[in-house]
Formats: sequence, C-alpha cells, structure tokens
Amino acid sequence: MKEELLSNIKIFAKISGKASLAWIKVALIGAVIMIVDLVIAIILLGDNTGGGFPASGHAGILGAVAGFFLLFVVEFWTALLLTVGILAPVLFIVLANKNAIASAVYNVWKYKIADFIEPKIDVYIDKILQKQPDFLRNITDWSVVKVKLLDTINNDYQTPKLQKRIIKFVLKKIRMDDVNFKDPNTNLNSILSLKIKQFIAGFTEPDLKLVWIIVGIDIVLIILAFVFNHK
Repeated sequence: MKEELLSNIKIFAKISGKASLAWIKVALIGAVIMIVDLVIAIILLGDNTGGGFPASGHAGILGAVAGFFLLFVVEFWTALLLTVGILAPVLFIVLANKNAIASAVYNVWKYKIADFIEPKIDVYIDKILQKQPDFLRNITDWSVVKVKLLDTINNDYQTPKLQKRIIKFVLKKIRMDDVNFKDPNTNLNSILSLKIKQFIAGFTEPDLKLVWIIVGIDIVLIILAFVFNHK
C-alpha cells in the first residue's frame, strides 16, 4: 500500500511537470505574438505621416482614448494589430491555464491514477457532513452539492493546488442528471467515484488546435496591416 502511494505521488509529480510544460508552451506562443504584434504596430504607426494620434496624446487621458479610436479610422488593420498585441497576454494566459488542466486530466487517465483523486472527494464529503450531518438527506439537486464541494475544496490548504484544480475541473464537467438525489438509498460517494472514472476515461488528449488557429489569424492580420498601411 505504501509503495503504491509513493508510486502515485511520483506519477503525480510527473503529471505536474507535464502540466507546467503545457502551460509554458502556450504562454510562450502568446508572448511571441504580443511582442511581434506590438513592435510591428508601433513601427507601422511611426511610418504614418498623420499626426492625429501623437497630438491627441498631449490632450490627456480623454485625448489618448479618442486618438486610439481615431486609429481605427485612419489605420484600421494596424490599430487592430496593436489591440491584439495588448490583449494577447490575457487571452493566452486563459488558454495556457485550460491547456495545463486538460493535460493534467488526460495524464491522470493515461497513468491510471484516478484512484489518487477519488479518496479526496470522500474526504471533502466527510468534512461537509461533520459540519452538516443532515446535508445529504436534504439535497434535491446536484448544483447544491457541487457548490458545497467546491467551497470545501477552496478552503483546503493542504492538498496540492494542481490536484485541487483537477478535482474542481472534473466536478464542474461531470453530469449528474440521471441521479435521483431524493432517493434515500443514493450513495453519493460511489456515484461520484463512478462519474469521475467515466469522465477521465473519456477525456481525449489535448491539442493546440485553437492556439494555432489564433496564430494563423494573427499572421493574416500582420499581412493586412502591411498591405493597407498608409504611409
């Protein structure tokens, strides 16, 4: 038992490493897009002979905002490229987070350590019942249980963050429409265990298709900014 636990811990450390690499990969792509877009946009705007935007910068915040919107009239594609460059960090951090958690869930299935996650659900349910012994008898809807479980997970400061994120991700994704919570014989622990296994087993390997689509769109945007730049 102890050897199995140590083995699971080592595997989970490997999963954490792969999730981190998945995050870094997407974040680096986003950083490159941000830098390239901003540099090209600034160069193209510097080549523009119009003085509306620089002059508006001296009119304070309102002038700068007005000048920024003016850019979309004078240099639409360059202004759009500049906007994408500014927003790229936010977009790619969101995508990096999703890619990291998807990588972790997939590798939990790949290395067959779903059993390393399920006992934590039992612990969280027990914590809820310690505070509210009649909680499970009074529920009629899965959303109530889910909110309570997520709140309990958020207040758990001992479990590794990645493990908590995986559990929260799975709890948000599994469907419990076929479970009758009004039935007194409903065993929530066993049902959740089964649902978690089914969800993880059906989780496909994540890819970067969406990321590469965004990169392709950005390349097209760069080309359009050059083609329609008014010098």
